[in-house]
Amino acid sequence: MVTYRVTDAAKLDFRAVLKATNEQFGPGQRQVYRRLIAQAVTMVATQPGRGGSWDRGVVVPGLRAFHLEHAAGRRGAAAHTLYYAVERLPDGSPCVVILRLLHESMEPQLHIARANVTRPPPEPDDPTA
Repeated sequence: MVTYRVTDAAKLDFRAVLKATNEQFGPGQRQVYRRLIAQAVTMVATQPGRGGSWDRGVVVPGLRAFHLEHAAGRRGAAAHTLYYAVERLPDGSPCVVILRLLHESMEPQLHIARANVTRPPPEPDDPTA
């Protein structure tokens, strides 16, 4: 498994989603959704480019998304998408950074802070460098 870390924004998202789930559907469904979120985090930490994830680099370079229904293994099982990126640690090893957990109706451009993603160094002939 690749090392991973969860941003403070994502932790707040987890808490808010679980609180809303508890209020709307009860404590049993809250536990089910908590396990589903944990499963999704494990899945992307194990294989960041896994099937079911998609590139959202147009929002932030290196950004990927993974809908929780893929972790559940069935369509309609969840309404949230995990947003993450892979950064390099000082030793060069990869680290998955869980940036946000957003409802599928939310626009990630409005909710993902660009400062949370460590961009790879620019290519030598990159005109934006």
